[in-house]
Amino acid sequence: MFKFLKRLFETPSGKYGSLMDSRDPEVELSQSTINTIVEALKPILLKATRIDQSNINHSHLPMLPLNSEWPTNKKDRPLTYLGTIETDQFKVVIFQHVDGVRKDERNLQYFYITKDQWSKLKEVTPPDQNLIASTTYNQSTIDSLPIWEEIIHRYPEIHKSIVKLAPNHPWTLYKRAKKVLCKENITQQAQGYPQWMVNDIDFRKIKELQFLFQIEDLHNTVVYYYFTNGEEIKQFIQRQ
Repeated sequence: MFKFLKRLFETPSGKYGSLMDSRDPEVELSQSTINTIVEALKPILLKATRIDQSNINHSHLPMLPLNSEWPTNKKDRPLTYLGTIETDQFKVVIFQHVDGVRKDERNLQYFYITKDQWSKLKEVTPPDQNLIASTTYNQSTIDSLPIWEEIIHRYPEIHKSIVKLAPNHPWTLYKRAKKVLCKENITQQAQGYPQWMVNDIDFRKIKELQFLFQIEDLHNTVVYYYFTNGEEIKQFIQRQ
């Protein structure tokens, strides 16, 4: 099937065919070649927090800044508390409504709370106990590397090394080396490098921004990415 698609779309210049070749999952790459890139990637590894839905019940109410009220959408319907993501630098308290953001963007709300604000939080009681989700977020520490397109823009020297070692299959070489260091596919995480679902991001827009976290909607169809420039939060959205 792959070879058929390559023949079907290949241009006279071979540009599209070369792109298809670079992502050929069956290409043979020596272990020594992969190991070389693994060693080149180790210095840019970042620690991140993987976020999974857990069957562990919530043991506490959401902690929000003083004078906060339970969040509602445009129709004044209260949202469900899904859980709190916590890192050593910030907390994110997340609420969603089952209707989803396609009906109302206020059906997803988060409260981003920096460490210096933690002493000024209080528990917020829901108008209905059913607004506390039956599951919460489970967190675990993982290693994080960028997607291929971000390597190209953020680490050009590593990109050159990969291309030099596998000029016809650089994407495949990077993917295999990354798999050695980051064994799991991630859709929800805090800190580290964002794991974009669709590789169409303009990296010039995020070059100077700090990545905070990415989270799925309740229907697992949309991923939200949050960054900061030090003053405000910026959101990017990708549909899976």
